[in-house]
Amino acid sequence: MFTFRQNFKEMKNILLLLLFILLIGCDPKQDEIIETPKGEFNPEAMITIRPANGVALRSQTSGLTALQIVQQTMAITFQSQWFSNNYSEDKRILDRGFNDAQRDYSIPALKMFGSDIITNDGTFMKEFIYGTNLYLITSELDTIAYIPQSVIDSARISIETAFTDSNYVEVYRLFNEAFTFVPIK
Repeated sequence: MFTFRQNFKEMKNILLLLLFILLIGCDPKQDEIIETPKGEFNPEAMITIRPANGVALRSQTSGLTALQIVQQTMAITFQSQWFSNNYSEDKRILDRGFNDAQRDYSIPALKMFGSDIITNDGTFMKEFIYGTNLYLITSELDTIAYIPQSVIDSARISIETAFTDSNYVEVYRLFNEAFTFVPIK
């Protein structure tokens, strides 16, 4: 019959042996940090402006649907203290127009050029992403939808962080998912 002391010693030896086996069996490459791909700069990237959650896409009894907003929007207007990446105390009213190629009726969504945030030479452009009072307007200059300020502020922080890290996979994911509009009418 074994005593407590003998049992304890044998258990201790068994545990040490198991620990030794585990350490030997470890792959040293498992401790390496696996980096995810960051992608490459794409001057052809587009920014998608989608309807916010809850906005009726195709049929609704009152007000405009997301599809109607995409069909009727001529431009987005906004105010910005940034113009050509130069800061000014005074805000300017700026706009960007939409042509037929910048409308995606299947989502439905509007498309802006990625160069409104990252220029074709890879410079971070602050005009739009630091904008306020972002409104979608018709050719009659009626305001039919807007991008909430909280949406643009959140997108700015996330996109600027990803851009600073040269993480273009994340930048372009955000270009596709971060911007949403809400109908006015």
